[in-house]
Amino acid sequence: MGQLSFYSAEARQPCVGDLAGLLCGPGRALGFARGRAARVSVGLDTRDRAAAVEAALAERGVQARVEQVRAERPRVAEDGPAEAGSEPAGPAGIEVVPDEPATRPADDEPVAESPGEPPDEPLDEPPDDLDEPLHDLDDLDDLDDLGEPLDEPVDDDPDGFAPVVIGSGRRGPAAAEPETEPEPRTEAEPGAVEAGTGTEAGAVEAAEPVVTESWQVTTAFRTDLAGLAAQWFDGDRKVVPPDFTLDGAALRLWALASGRWVESGSGYLLGLDPEAPDTHEALRKALATSGLPSTLLIGKTGGPALRVVGRRRLERLAELVGRAPRGVAERTWPAA
Repeated sequence: MGQLSFYSAEARQPCVGDLAGLLCGPGRALGFARGRAARVSVGLDTRDRAAAVEAALAERGVQARVEQVRAERPRVAEDGPAEAGSEPAGPAGIEVVPDEPATRPADDEPVAESPGEPPDEPLDEPPDDLDEPLHDLDDLDDLDDLGEPLDEPVDDDPDGFAPVVIGSGRRGPAAAEPETEPEPRTEAEPGAVEAGTGTEAGAVEAAEPVVTESWQVTTAFRTDLAGLAAQWFDGDRKVVPPDFTLDGAALRLWALASGRWVESGSGYLLGLDPEAPDTHEALRKALATSGLPSTLLIGKTGGPALRVVGRRRLERLAELVGRAPRGVAERTWPAA
C-alpha cells in the first residue's frame, strides 16, 4: 500500500508536467516562436468536465479559457437531392432532338411530270384554279400511276397551307406529317399531391444538419509548456515519450478529460485520441507499468479507449486518481 500512496495524485504537489494526462487523452499541444513557447488544448463533451479541467489547471498555476464549440455535419439521407449541375430527367421513352430544316429536292433530281403543265417553281400556295375541295381527290385512284412519289416530305408553308405536288401520289394537306407533341402530363389526384408534398417535406427535414456541442479548454502560450510539447509531438504527429511514466497526477487529469464508466458498470474507460492511433498501444503499456493492465477498445463500442476491469484494479485506479473533484459526475469518476 505504500507504493500506492507514493504514486497517488495526492502524494505530491501539482505541477505543470501533470498536463501530460491531457495529452494521453484527446489533448493537443501547439508550439510557438520556434519551440520557445507552447499551449495545450483539449476538447470535452460536457460543461461540467470543462469546468473541472479548468480548475485543475488553475491549481497548477496555468490559466485557461473555456469556449463552447458548435459544429454542424450534414445528415446523410438515403434518397438525397440530385447533385448540383445535373440535368433533370425528361419523360421516359421520349428523346428530344434539335429541329432540322427539311431537305428540298436537288435541282438536278428528276421529278415526275403530270399530264398538265408543270409549274416552274414549287408552289407556296394552293393553286387558285383548284375549284374542288381537296378531299374530293379521294376518287382519283389513277393519280398513283402518274409518277413516283417524292422521297422526302415538303415543309408546310408558314401561312398554314401545304404545297400540292401534282403527280406525287399524295393527297394535298393530308400528306403533311403532324409535328410530334409530347405526351400530355397526367394530372395527379389531390390525394397524391398531398402525399408527394409530405414526402418532400420529410426529405427536407431529414437533410437538416446535425448540430453537436462541445467545450474547448485552451491555455495561453507559455514557456514552461514548450518542453511538454517537444516531448509529445514530432511535428504534427503525437507520440508518447519513450521514458514516459504514468503517475497518479497525470492519471487524474486523464480521467478528468475522457474517463467514464462502462454502461454496465463492469469497467472503467480511459478515452484515447482518435487522431493519434500510434499512441494507443504505447499508453496501454504505460498504464500496465503503473499496475493497471487494460484492454484496448477500438470501434463503436466506446473506443478508442483503454478499459480497466476487476475489483482490485479499479480500487488501485481510484487510489491513484484521488478523490473526485467538486462538480464531477459519479459516472465519469473512478471509485472503489
